[in-house]
Amino acid sequence: MSAEDTSALLGMHKVAAIKIYRAATEHALMRANFLVTDDLSVLQPFVLFLLLSIFTDEAKLVWPLTGIAQRLVTTHSTGHGPVSQEIRRRLYWQLWYLDKRAVEDHGKSALDTNHDTVSLPCNITDTELDLGYTSTTQDKGWAESSFPLIRLDIARTRSSLATAQSLYEKEQLIQRCHSRIKSRYLASCDGSQPIHWLAKHVTGVLISELWFEIHSAGLFFSAWCPVSIIDIPRGVHEDAQAKAWSWLLKGYLQFQPLLFVAAELSARSMGDSLSVRAWEVAHAAFGRWPDETRRTGQGKLLDSLLRNSQERWRGMQQEAALATASLLNVPVEDESAQDK
Repeated sequence: MSAEDTSALLGMHKVAAIKIYRAATEHALMRANFLVTDDLSVLQPFVLFLLLSIFTDEAKLVWPLTGIAQRLVTTHSTGHGPVSQEIRRRLYWQLWYLDKRAVEDHGKSALDTNHDTVSLPCNITDTELDLGYTSTTQDKGWAESSFPLIRLDIARTRSSLATAQSLYEKEQLIQRCHSRIKSRYLASCDGSQPIHWLAKHVTGVLISELWFEIHSAGLFFSAWCPVSIIDIPRGVHEDAQAKAWSWLLKGYLQFQPLLFVAAELSARSMGDSLSVRAWEVAHAAFGRWPDETRRTGQGKLLDSLLRNSQERWRGMQQEAALATASLLNVPVEDESAQDK
């Protein structure tokens, strides 16, 4: 919701509204003993609270609270019905995904869990869930749970890449993941729902990042791949269909391709147009990070690399100007003196 919409609907500034409603939510969770209960009516808003917190300056709290929530979800007593079991699977895997995001975006350590022992959520509609239908025999088609399952499939594939022995094996994992998503979910995305656009877009971006990760040591910089990946959000904001999802898309920090570009720029000559454009895109992408995230270790690393690149670029520009002026016998005033 934009600041203008917030003011019109709630009669207060957006920052004030977030603080008020966040405090009210925290108070309600405390009253419900959210740190010790396994009641689904409490765990569901708790997980939703964590999910939304990654888009705020309080994202650093998500990682430790995710560990608590995951233990509460997995230590419940047996005997629950199929609907309750399905909801717990959804909660478990959402928490697993949040933990993966914390690992990738903030350099945290992953939770020590054997996720293979927990079944994946079903690809069913909310109506089917209300009716108690939790069969996994029909796993194709679009449902309310399809988008989370797409992100989950890609995240699980990324985890598998870490243990794959060869480049060929990694390529096969990515290809199978992409084919699986297209046949199970995207084939049913006919544009009749706004989320269909989001599903196709996010799939394309995340699959591109997987290919980049396994080939980043090769020729991908010259092929413009990582720069194109981190420049996607800019194009998204210019797309009319993206407006409704801007709050979600800004949560994708794209740390790995951004780090690669920043590190490459710090060691390259900044004279060519590709390097200049790459720096502009990287600087804009880093500027979209929340302030709290930019103060993390990863944020400070990126900030340092980008600043060093800019300083080297300015230094080389000044040296080139001085060299040209000396050849032409034209005096050139020092830029640092001009700044003063």
